[in-house]
Amino acid sequence: KTRSSKINDIFDLHDEIILSNRNESSIHHIYIDIGCFNGETIEHFLHFIPNSTFYDIITFEPDPVNYQLCKQRLTDKKYMNINIIILQKVVWIRDEKIYFQTEHGRLSRINKNANVLNSNLKELDAIDFSSWLTRLVKPNKTKVHIKISMPGAELLLLEKMIDDDTLRLVDRYDIEWTDRENPHTRPARIYIQLMLDGFGFDCLYYTNFEDVRKVFQLNETFQNVIKYHDWKSMNGSEIYAHYTQRPDVDHVSHLINKLK
Repeated sequence: KTRSSKINDIFDLHDEIILSNRNESSIHHIYIDIGCFNGETIEHFLHFIPNSTFYDIITFEPDPVNYQLCKQRLTDKKYMNINIIILQKVVWIRDEKIYFQTEHGRLSRINKNANVLNSNLKELDAIDFSSWLTRLVKPNKTKVHIKISMPGAELLLLEKMIDDDTLRLVDRYDIEWTDRENPHTRPARIYIQLMLDGFGFDCLYYTNFEDVRKVFQLNETFQNVIKYHDWKSMNGSEIYAHYTQRPDVDHVSHLINKLK
């Protein structure tokens, strides 16, 4: 059945999350949507990805307004047989309270320079995502697909995953690289892109969110979505880079050693 999260206690949900669709004789598939907004990207995933209804779907949406939109959309009766878990937590690099700019729709974001005079700035619960992911993944039995949309903070998250050596726990990434033209963040982004390649990930193509939405609305397949191979030629802010782990990467032994 469809369930929503206990807002203030993500760790008590851990066993419930990993066991829902797990079968010891087969691979357990998990889709994690970081920055769910109103649940639209979950609908796209369910429409475009083969056998997506057999995934455990975990969404993170900390903004209280967005969280309610996401919950309203994804608890529709058409999803009642899909395990969708909606967590009102900030994905971050530490377990702590953090200031979050709310009520900005898709642009709601972590605010590392808190302004107490801003009424839309709220202190919310954040989790060390890298550590949480380590507890979630079961060696040789889990395939993880993650979409990352966390404006201005994706670099810090991925740097932490590189430092913790948890990047390879994931098989597929859809990453929204924000502030692409910012000269201050460009070196860190290039470093992470090089590390993704070093850890065995290929960037297959880039997509524009509006293109994906149009194809979804036309009830067509992902093959009809325009794929770009040079993001410099792309317009718009919601550009996703799609990475997949190369099949020759031996990450099984890595997982076993990591989780001992």
